[in-house]
Formats: sequence, C-alpha cells, structure tokens
Amino acid sequence: MSGRTRERGQLEAEVMRILWDHEGAIGARVIQEAFGDGHVPAYTTLLTVLDRLQKKGEVVRIATSPRKVRFRPTRSDGERAGAAMLSALEGTGDREEALVRFADHLTARDVETLERALRPRHALRRRQAG
Repeated sequence: MSGRTRERGQLEAEVMRILWDHEGAIGARVIQEAFGDGHVPAYTTLLTVLDRLQKKGEVVRIATSPRKVRFRPTRSDGERAGAAMLSALEGTGDREEALVRFADHLTARDVETLERALRPRHALRRRQAG
C-alpha cells in the first residue's frame, strides 16, 4: 500500500468521470492518457478498477477481439446522481425535512430545472383528478 496515492473509491470515481466525459466506449489506454494530474495509474491497475466497476454493474466491457477491449458506463452521471439522491431520501425518517433542507441549497437555475421537471407531473395529476 506504500505506493498508493489515491483511495480505491477515488480512483473508481476518476475512471467513471473519464468514461462519462467521452462519447461511446473507450479502451484502458485512452483512460490512462486522460489522467493529466501527474499521478497516472498503471495500465494493470486500470484494468483491475474496470473489472471491479464491471462487477458492480457500473461499466460494460465490449470485446471486439481478445486484445481490443473497450468500456462504457451503464448509466449517465446524472442517472447515477439521481439514484443516489433518491436512495438518500428513501433512507431518511423524515422525507419532508430532507427535501426542505435540500431545497435550501438549490440555485435559481436548479429551482427552474425542478419546476420544469415537475410541470408535466402536476398537469397529469390535474387531469386524473378532474
């Protein structure tokens, strides 16, 4: 462990960020080249991380040949974040308080986005009620 400069979860998060920033599936070498912070992980380390992410269901491994393997995320960063927020909300004893505290930290743009997302739901409820 003496050579490590990142925690395991941090490296997984960085790999996922690189995958989300690229369109389509990419190989481990492309991921390795995308590390520009001076702490480039070894190729074998990246393959281990990608294998763990595949086992967790976070990435799909696409093998076009035995030596040409690419990876892509199974869901977008927004989908992942939305699921994490929903999980946190479901794990609380007081959903209303959690939502109010969350809303206290929203920007004006966040509020506009939520209002746009909620409009169709409100319209559907009105049609169902009326």
